[in-house]
Amino acid sequence: MKHNKIIIAAILILALASSAVFAESIAEKMDEPVEFSSLDLATAEYNTIIDSFQAELASYESQCNILYARMEEARSKGDVSDYFDAKDFLRSLERPSITEEQTEILIGRILNESDDEAKASFAAWLYDNSSYYSPSIILTRDTSKDEGFAKYFDYTYKMSTNIGGTVKLPSLSGYYTPEGGVFVGWGITPDEVTYEAGTEIDIPYSDLTLYAIFKTGILFVDSVTGTEVFADGSEISAPELEAPDDSYVFLGWYDILGKKVDGSETLDAGASAVYYAKWRSLDVEGVYAKYYDDLTVPAETQIKLCFSVANKGNKNAGSFTVELVPENESALKVISGSISAYSLHEGMSKNGSFTVIAYGNSGDKLNATIVVTDADGNTWTEPVTLTIK
Repeated sequence: MKHNKIIIAAILILALASSAVFAESIAEKMDEPVEFSSLDLATAEYNTIIDSFQAELASYESQCNILYARMEEARSKGDVSDYFDAKDFLRSLERPSITEEQTEILIGRILNESDDEAKASFAAWLYDNSSYYSPSIILTRDTSKDEGFAKYFDYTYKMSTNIGGTVKLPSLSGYYTPEGGVFVGWGITPDEVTYEAGTEIDIPYSDLTLYAIFKTGILFVDSVTGTEVFADGSEISAPELEAPDDSYVFLGWYDILGKKVDGSETLDAGASAVYYAKWRSLDVEGVYAKYYDDLTVPAETQIKLCFSVANKGNKNAGSFTVELVPENESALKVISGSISAYSLHEGMSKNGSFTVIAYGNSGDKLNATIVVTDADGNTWTEPVTLTIK
């Protein structure tokens, strides 16, 4: 019995000694000097700052790995005490971080750096390592001088991305009031345009506020060609537009309520307004013969000729018809009649098909045209050639 007591005591002594050695080893690691916090961040070399912080971070990660390994070892041995000792040490560790005050000092260094390459490199490092450094472009509108409904139009939007990235400035052409004017661009002051809408600018090294500039006049906007033209004065002429391709038909200028503006050569400015260019373009796409490849079809067999009509314009297409017109009606007979549709919104498409019978010998090519006609008499065509097997 006495012998057993001696063995138990010895085991306890060894366990306590092991735990003490473990605690001492961890404590020694935790007591290593924190070099980063002792640096004079206003004068230290960039490489010194980076190396010191990264060394501190590596030390932290190393300690975490040791503790995770110790916990896993204790778990495998069923040593509850050792497991929770390691877990307590892990909880006591703090991940190295750059404080808000330290970040402000380093931002000052960046803004005053004359070497563009060094500035960009250090700013990118600070962005990755400080939760207090994320430069943004704040878009806003100064309403202090507005009257009427314009003073109620408040706007604030923050744009941000990584250091070295760019952002595209949006357009506010859809926001205007007769009293407040129309949007003409963005400025570093509320009074003068610095950047036009659509301009891509670099993310700055510190927060930048840009003000939406509104002026009295008319803004002409065309989403198809990307045109935005501001004009003011007693008489204003609409800008001339060039269609992207022959499929586009210009319908005219429309106000924000969808009412077409007077088609005269000059437009009376009157109060501020935004006019939108409207185009119609109906494109026949994806023509194929159902169940047959490459429009190669058997003779004297009913064939379903499928297609889709896409509205590539920026206005509802309204009603339109689709017909298949064979070059030789005796060689290609259309069983079904023309197809009608009553509406097709911009960006949408509508599927359709014709049932046809081809006549001729193997290898014969039969030409036809798909014709789309809108309510105004505008037409769009797509040639189709069937080959007889």
